[in-house]
Amino acid sequence: MDISAELADIDLLRYLWVDNANVIRSKAVYLPPLREALTADAGTLDRAVQISQAQFALPVTGDSVVVATGLLPTHDVTLVPDWHSLRALPYAPRCAAVACDIYDGESPWEQDPRGFLRRMSRRTAEAGLTVLVGPELEFMLLTRAADGSVEPADATVFCQDSAADLHAAVVADLAAALSAQGVDLAQIHPESAPGQFEISLRPLPPVAAADAIVIARQTVKATARAHGLVASFLPMVFGDACASGMHLHLSLAGDDAPDGLGPHGDAFMAGVLGHLDGLLAATAPTPMSLERFRPHYWAGAFAGWGVANKEAPLRVVPRHVGQSSGARRDVEFKACDASANPYTALGCLLAAGLAGIAQGAALPAELVGDPGLLSADDREALGIRALPHDSRAVLQAFAADEVLSAAMGASFHSAYAAVKRDEIANLVTISAEERTEMLLERY
Repeated sequence: MDISAELADIDLLRYLWVDNANVIRSKAVYLPPLREALTADAGTLDRAVQISQAQFALPVTGDSVVVATGLLPTHDVTLVPDWHSLRALPYAPRCAAVACDIYDGESPWEQDPRGFLRRMSRRTAEAGLTVLVGPELEFMLLTRAADGSVEPADATVFCQDSAADLHAAVVADLAAALSAQGVDLAQIHPESAPGQFEISLRPLPPVAAADAIVIARQTVKATARAHGLVASFLPMVFGDACASGMHLHLSLAGDDAPDGLGPHGDAFMAGVLGHLDGLLAATAPTPMSLERFRPHYWAGAFAGWGVANKEAPLRVVPRHVGQSSGARRDVEFKACDASANPYTALGCLLAAGLAGIAQGAALPAELVGDPGLLSADDREALGIRALPHDSRAVLQAFAADEVLSAAMGASFHSAYAAVKRDEIANLVTISAEERTEMLLERY
């Protein structure tokens, strides 16, 4: 890649990272004074930006360092651009952005979420598997009144075609902006809550899929702003409406299952289920995330797996009639939302699944039907339990999970838990309305 040519019409280059609070952050380098140096040496920009390690000690509730992380403002790390992710920003004139890996000196920093996912991707390949991830992101389109309050941008229901008409310009601009950045949009449709939409992205390798999630979040928000709207990926905006998730479709192809599942797939799913409570600290990290797990809302409120069962948090998606025999099948993980750092969430999912494969873990009995229609006694007799609704209990499970700790590295695992512990301590003390006001535009 000729970096100087790619950046010829760019004045500001944003170096992106996503912290432990899942806030997408950036620093921009002003390029015009560097044109000549960049032409002579393409590596000019590779080590141009440093940040304090304490950037990863900031909770979503505010920029105050969580001392318990051990990440104090006494040491810098370097943002190293992954030039394969470089893209011009269609919503910001003469601006481009690039996802960064984080280095401590000459070595990858152990606490870099993107680097963690890269390590887990390598381990998956070493296990003989090829993983593709297809994300589905739900978000709310909102109008903001003069007093600062927000309301849904429409009063429609699931797939109501008039919602597509109402927001035709937003949808068209969003699709074009994603395409311009190399993100392949597969589908978009109105969702069940008023003002809610879902976008489905085409499958990619894990790191590229997480990058695409970041691009999609930024592009949705920017496109909404251009049309006088607010877009939010907050899992719960209105308590009486359907919540917003970020479902992750994973296919695992190997010698035993070139079409995407097989014995390894069963063991992978068993590993995910075996570590589910701890995983939720990475995939559903806020109190609002856990509020999403309600029966009959297709959010997967009960632990387990099912075939085509939208009430299961882990759902095997069968081939549809008419699909070729070579079409890849996949597993949909529903217990995730966009308050999760996509690199950390996917990395932990792969770590849990790989542990299941290594242990030859067996799947429990399939969830058949809607567990929410059973009595509590019947669910207990069948061994069906609800997903936890207590963020502190989830965090305890995460802290005690030796598989996740070993995969992340002890320091990253501990620092991440410390940030979440601080966030939860603050969020549980304020009202749902105050939480929404604080976090609406951070996610």
